[in-house]
Amino acid sequence: MEEYDEYIDDLREYLVEDDINIMNITVRYVNESEEAVLSYAKEDMFALVLLINQEMGEKAKKKTGDTIRGMIDITIEHGGSYYLPYYKYPTDEQLHETYPNAEEFFNYKRQFDPDERFMNLFYEEYGK
Repeated sequence: MEEYDEYIDDLREYLVEDDINIMNITVRYVNESEEAVLSYAKEDMFALVLLINQEMGEKAKKKTGDTIRGMIDITIEHGGSYYLPYYKYPTDEQLHETYPNAEEFFNYKRQFDPDERFMNLFYEEYGK
């Protein structure tokens, strides 16, 4: 929360230059959580929840991915984190910089599910 004002200014500047259809941004207060291995709330913080209207074509998905990766870079620059998304937009580098315990998480997954019976797109993209 220390860099909230500067972060919002940088994010606003970035999004004004970008052509993405953001329909809504909700600001939520999030309590620190040390319980989850992949907790995005490393301290008490504010979270921005974006509602983006995106077409489903490949060109639109690429555009949204580029924008989200840019937003993640700004978030990382200000010491923040991001909630793990449904799409595979973040890079491996962004994931591991934001979630330094990611490899620990994937090791637990492999330890408790060595036959990989329980799979999802997140693990297939980042954990293998």
